[in-house]
Amino acid sequence: MEPKVTSYAGLLDQSGFKQWYKYQKLRAAHRYDAEDVSFLMSKPSFYFRDYEMMETGAKLTCEDDAVLSEIFCGQYVEILDFDKDDFGIFEKRIIRIRRTESLTTIDYLVSTPWRLNGKSKAAKFKIQQEKGVIMSREEEADLLQQVSFILDKLSSAGFFRCGRAGLEIYQEVEARVRWSPCLRPRYVKQVLYQQLSAGRLYLKANHGQLRFQEAQLNPIRNSTGNVPVYSL
Repeated sequence: MEPKVTSYAGLLDQSGFKQWYKYQKLRAAHRYDAEDVSFLMSKPSFYFRDYEMMETGAKLTCEDDAVLSEIFCGQYVEILDFDKDDFGIFEKRIIRIRRTESLTTIDYLVSTPWRLNGKSKAAKFKIQQEKGVIMSREEEADLLQQVSFILDKLSSAGFFRCGRAGLEIYQEVEARVRWSPCLRPRYVKQVLYQQLSAGRLYLKANHGQLRFQEAQLNPIRNSTGNVPVYSL
């Protein structure tokens, strides 16, 4: 398989770039993809991807920053010490990224217009993300079955009676599968959306987050006015 190469670019100032670089490094270290992070943030699947791709208008709020700090808790990223920029540190400059995907890794070459202190050339950074463990269909089906069993047990215990964020749910599942190296947020999300389709859960927007909540059955009367039926 030939490596798949894609390139993109966007505008960031120094502060914005330092934040972007930090979360790119942390995401790669956890071997999460952008949709995994969006799920853990309790956001739509495109949310973190747009930020990562530096789409116009895509930026993180203070609340997002707090959630991401919890997602990547305890992880350290080096502090970037850029030299003075003649245009000013708050001036947005173009950042270019070259992404190369192979069977086992995804490599990012990030080109910036700034120099690190003590360096004579504009800084370039390399970020490498190892792909997760490749499973057979049988292994993947077994993992999804485990996740489904765990979510059913949590639901029976009333876990979803109040809305639950993606990170809360993932942490509960992660603890119960004994920190499996194969587990990723996408598998938990897949099972949750199966339960949404089955009408067992529903999504509720709460303070800018999408939360999974138990679907309540409400009794209503049928056309005879005597026998109760139920609707969601």
